[in-house]
Amino acid sequence: MEYVVFTDESYITDSRFQSLTAFSIHKNAWDKAKSELNNILASSNVTEFKWQKLNNAKNYFCANKIIDFIFNNLSNFKMRIDILIWDTHDSRHQIYGRDDMANYERMFFHLLSASMKRRPKSAKWDIRPDQRNGIDWHTVHKCLSAKGRQQNFHHDIFGYFISDPHYFIESFQEQCSNVEPLIQVADLFSGLAVFSKESYASFVQWKQQKTPILFEEECMSFSNRQNYRFILLEFFDRRCKAGKYGVSLESKQCLFTYNPKNPINFWYYEPQHNSDKAPVKENNKML
Repeated sequence: MEYVVFTDESYITDSRFQSLTAFSIHKNAWDKAKSELNNILASSNVTEFKWQKLNNAKNYFCANKIIDFIFNNLSNFKMRIDILIWDTHDSRHQIYGRDDMANYERMFFHLLSASMKRRPKSAKWDIRPDQRNGIDWHTVHKCLSAKGRQQNFHHDIFGYFISDPHYFIESFQEQCSNVEPLIQVADLFSGLAVFSKESYASFVQWKQQKTPILFEEECMSFSNRQNYRFILLEFFDRRCKAGKYGVSLESKQCLFTYNPKNPINFWYYEPQHNSDKAPVKENNKML
């Protein structure tokens, strides 16, 4: 089996909650998916979809079409969408001198290794991250390759045996999101994940104000940016529920997937143990 995975992040520099998405498909579907997404962009009069630009009808309808495309092709294109979200105020990240670039590299490693291991063993992979300055992609590639080659020992009534390697990386290459529209899908899901976390209380208020009430109450006003993003979040939540994809919004007050094997997996990173700390910059290590 051969797959290709596209990654992009959102809210990396200016938000308490930050995210990174791995959007993977069967390699045979790459060209067709790219063609369909380019058609969506062209029909929407959008050169490149970016979550940051989702503040008007044009970009909302483009995002809506992308989500429809995902749900309509999730199975036949063998898609997976794994979204990793972390809290910079938790015990792992709220430390002096945190190195955000090195932390990004580690989160990239956690996300990609987990996502690729959920595919059939010994699958071959092409990895296409969005271009990002300051990342040591060579080391990330080397660490992921070493993880993929690992084999597990098992024991049953017939004795010991060694499993196949987890995966093999065929190629690892940065790409520009304006050239590769599948990276733009990753950007959409990264943005939607963080937005659901940061804006859930306002989303509930927005939904309540859509419902007629008997007694007049003071209403909140929302910007165009908020309104279009709330509409998209509601649409996505409705599609998840209709397809029974196991994605919850209300229970955790954000998009969340309880079973990581599901094809749409919102994963909130939690510190694994007391010594699980984000890396710090070299000049702060001795302070």
